[in-house]
Amino acid sequence: MDYAVYSYEIQEGERSLFYKDTKTKTIEKAHEIIGNLLHEGLPIIGKKNTQDIPLKSLERHEDEDIYTFVLCNQKKINQFEGHDKTPLESFPGSYIIFDNRKDVCQILVEKNGAFYSKNDQVIRFLKRTLDELLSEYGLSIIIKHKYQAGKFKELVERRIINNDNVKKIVWEYPNPDKIKGIDATYQTKKKLQYLSSLTQATKALKGKITLYGSKKEPMFIDEEKVDELAQMIALSAQNNYKLCYYFYNSPMINFKDVAYAVCSINSNTIHDFECKQLCNRGNGETYELIERLDEIRKEIADYDYEKIVDYRE
Repeated sequence: MDYAVYSYEIQEGERSLFYKDTKTKTIEKAHEIIGNLLHEGLPIIGKKNTQDIPLKSLERHEDEDIYTFVLCNQKKINQFEGHDKTPLESFPGSYIIFDNRKDVCQILVEKNGAFYSKNDQVIRFLKRTLDELLSEYGLSIIIKHKYQAGKFKELVERRIINNDNVKKIVWEYPNPDKIKGIDATYQTKKKLQYLSSLTQATKALKGKITLYGSKKEPMFIDEEKVDELAQMIALSAQNNYKLCYYFYNSPMINFKDVAYAVCSINSNTIHDFECKQLCNRGNGETYELIERLDEIRKEIADYDYEKIVDYRE
């Protein structure tokens, strides 16, 4: 089964609220809050002909901060017997996977005909519900497409092979104090915190880095040798950060020029998770679904295997 892959971030609203009776801000408990909401079951509302329609959620399962369920659409179908037509209601479904592990925060939506292959519409339904629930905590959710870092690199490399050079690179990054849910390795997050020191000091929501080159001395952009560039590209792929490469002789390229991230997950992998069937491939017992989700993150960000395993402290 194919899935569209999204990342999500939890943002603090205009005023900070405290979690329950503690002095801890709700943004610091965002991971726990999302987990509680998913555990309780999301009352997801769809739309049909401008009318709100409660959507069914079936086969809900959770473990190790992974949540799976089938979200059902409501469709009208006709049953025929000879020339006699009987209108019936049908409820086809798509699997939804919430990977709510700390500093992962990704959503996968099965690509099938249940919602007419309109995965972004499913995301809008999820966002609407979560925003309403999170507003009680002074929080909101941002859900964004993930992109394939490898595709982006191929486009850039093709330009350079054709004797064009990078004129400038513009990268926008968030203030990590203002959001939760940045999908990155531990080392990359540390680097982002260092880069964000000014945005944190000024309490800005985001910052920008612009790197300039010249025709006489072209920019050196070999991300295999410049680790900071590799991390910048990986962060942008995983979290949909704005990253633009400008060229001297051809149009600018940004991540919206490359393909959305799509992955495949075997139905047996989900079934084993639902049945709490663990596997062991030499790294200890875990779910095959968790291993597959980590492989997907590695593929999207174009990480080496060694770099993906340290996604948390």
